[in-house]
Amino acid sequence: MSFMDDIFGGYFPDLNALAAAGFVREDGDWVRHGEILFGHFDAVLRISPRGQLHLVLCDSSGEEYALIHVDSATGDFVEHVRAACSAWLTEVRDKCFVKRLFTSDQAERLAAILRKRYGDTQDDPWNGKYLGHVVLRRMDSRKWYALTMNIDGKHIGCPGTCRDVLVVRVGEKRVPLLLGRKGFLPAYHMNRAAWVTILLDDCVADDEILSELEAARTLLSGEIKSGPSAWLVPANPKYFDLEAAFKKDKTIFWKQSTAIRAGDTVYLYVAAPISAISYQCRVLETDIPYEYQDKNVRMDHVMKIQLKRRFPPEKFQLKALGKYGVNAVRGPRRMPSALLKAIGREQNEPIGEHRK
Repeated sequence: MSFMDDIFGGYFPDLNALAAAGFVREDGDWVRHGEILFGHFDAVLRISPRGQLHLVLCDSSGEEYALIHVDSATGDFVEHVRAACSAWLTEVRDKCFVKRLFTSDQAERLAAILRKRYGDTQDDPWNGKYLGHVVLRRMDSRKWYALTMNIDGKHIGCPGTCRDVLVVRVGEKRVPLLLGRKGFLPAYHMNRAAWVTILLDDCVADDEILSELEAARTLLSGEIKSGPSAWLVPANPKYFDLEAAFKKDKTIFWKQSTAIRAGDTVYLYVAAPISAISYQCRVLETDIPYEYQDKNVRMDHVMKIQLKRRFPPEKFQLKALGKYGVNAVRGPRRMPSALLKAIGREQNEPIGEHRK
């Protein structure tokens, strides 16, 4: 690792602070000039549009002094010059760089949810050598199930751009289903039979990506068993009247979370003004093609669910779900075991009736 990596590893330029820190635009790059060792050397630090850093150091005659970048170069003088450069670069870094792992704001949001929900960790095993390359690991096994990267768009059919992407394991059966959707592309640098690339530019909603990440970590741990899973899924009454739909037919189609499978149980949380878990349903079928889009909802595949139970609105309200680790229901997620046990204590109550 070079001395530049030691200084800037894990740091990324704050574009809003570069000008105030003395950077100017030159040929598309941000450039900062400085003096090293009281003017004996002139330093030029360049930041490319992709955030890559390049330092050129020239002596008073204009000749480049490249030894500072040669790790094997030792001696009092080169170490003295390198230390002076490090001091100047550290000062620049502290003025206009921020410490973060990801180059993508969407990746930052997703990682924060995974840390809070599962305790999963993210790290850069390359120590800043590759911009935005971060692996997502399970907390228990430390095995990784996804990777974020900032890459040249030519590698994914988007030449002339830099793109933030997530490469995630989805399994061989799901790859052909996902590749037809907006924002999903063949895997980059991974086995295309079982992995896909997802663009991290908000063209794919956080909730949809989280579903894929949750499925990936489950695949990694071997948690997929013959037994069913239980899910908490949001429903917005402003967009769809569930109660009217269930009165007409106990079986309906619903937008599918990618990790849900036939035989699973879905608990539908109805948003404000209800703000409570209102229905328990059994998943009868999944991955059903279904093209629909309006200003609020987009669907290209759905699942068939069957109503098994209603809950009174006061039974599992959002304000009471916090003690089970549920503070918001923005997207599909697995049901916490403690919440499942609480619901299990209500199982003897007939559908639609209140316990006295």
